[in-house]
Amino acid sequence: MLSSLRTVLMLQVALPVLAMLGLILAIALTLVGNFMEERMQRDLQLVARTIHLPVSQALERKDLEQLQNSMASVFGMTEVYGAYLFDAEGQRLSSFGAVNPTQQQASRALELISEGEFAQYERIRGRNVYSFFMPLFDNTGQPSGLLQVTRLRSDIEKGLQQLRLWAWGGFLVIACLIMLVLMLTHQRAIGRPLSRLLSSIQQVREGDWRHRAALQGPSEVRELATGLNGMLDAIALAEQREAEQRSARTEMAERLRQTETLAALGQLSAGVAHELGAPLSVVDGRASRLLRVHQDSASQRELNEIRAQSSRMTAIIEQLLSYGRSSRARKRQLQVAALIARAQALLPEHAQSLELSQGENCVIEGDSLSLEQALVNLLRNAFQACPDGPVSLGWRVDRQQKSVTIHVDDGGPGITEEMAAQVFEPFVTSKAPGEGSGLGLAIVRRVMREHDGEVCLAESQLGGARFELILPLKEVQEND
Repeated sequence: MLSSLRTVLMLQVALPVLAMLGLILAIALTLVGNFMEERMQRDLQLVARTIHLPVSQALERKDLEQLQNSMASVFGMTEVYGAYLFDAEGQRLSSFGAVNPTQQQASRALELISEGEFAQYERIRGRNVYSFFMPLFDNTGQPSGLLQVTRLRSDIEKGLQQLRLWAWGGFLVIACLIMLVLMLTHQRAIGRPLSRLLSSIQQVREGDWRHRAALQGPSEVRELATGLNGMLDAIALAEQREAEQRSARTEMAERLRQTETLAALGQLSAGVAHELGAPLSVVDGRASRLLRVHQDSASQRELNEIRAQSSRMTAIIEQLLSYGRSSRARKRQLQVAALIARAQALLPEHAQSLELSQGENCVIEGDSLSLEQALVNLLRNAFQACPDGPVSLGWRVDRQQKSVTIHVDDGGPGITEEMAAQVFEPFVTSKAPGEGSGLGLAIVRRVMREHDGEVCLAESQLGGARFELILPLKEVQEND
């Protein structure tokens, strides 16, 4: 509590200000008290000077009645405590008051009056009073007596004390109001914005990194909130960069793995082609000769199965070689219509069930053999997914994007979302074991990368899958 901002504000700001105001008030009370005391003294002196002349005249005429009336008129005033008249020898001629000065006090006053009128605080019969003395003179200018008017000192002190009580009481009330206003102002202008800022920090500490502090309150609190938000933004940006770098490292590692896999497949394919190519040719040749010798149906069926499996093994070896070996042929300009016609010619058994949707005549740049192989792989997959059709092949030209899109559609069962995420990975296939190696689509993706294109998978209007080969457009011709 002692170290809280509110306590520091009260102790180090409010209290010094109030102490300074209290000091100013004390000095002001001293000055005002002196002024009030002087004013009360002047009032008493004014009363004494008012009756000075009538008393002097009555004393000179020995008019005791007039003398008593004048003295009684003075005593009737509320601020006068006593009025006394002495002759030149110090004998009291008239007195009005609760107590009377002693003969010694009167004699001493007569000694001092020779220098003129004067005033002093003194004690008369145990009472503290303020006395004002005025000399009386006859017609010749000789001292004829002394006039003394008194006022209780307590009257003066009471007025001063009352003034001090009112002043310090008002000061305490104002001080309490100032403290209350400071507390309320602190709570509204500083306490609440700081509480909101601390709440924001608490949310961030609990893991809500997306939270941002509201820019409210005094400029200093807004600067703190801005600094907090800037720090959170910097942390978020650093995390984003770290995630991007981590993703880049993962992608680079994946590419390195794929490169290593391709290199290993290339070496494996070369070894497999060398070690298995010749034996498979021998097996196929011996089976072919046996077919000519054995004409019975059982032998014919078995030998044809041997030749079919030999051909399948040869095809797998060719796919391995194709996947592990990049195209080194020189790229040249190709007519898309001619490229599709050659791909169709490589699948004569499906020529009748293939629907062709021709587009504009256009030219691309690439390796004819690699692109034909990619198209053949897509067409074979389409016919395997939908043996009885329909299968559609066509292309379209996008002049604005400067691209050519070749599409292959089938009416088969399509590809599930789970399989679609990894369908272009090598050795991934939805076919039954023994019906595919899982390299056909991986080869298509490799070919498209070599030609600065891409292969996309989508849903076909025929109900099955749609594969699109997007290639850069080299030239668009109006007439072929």
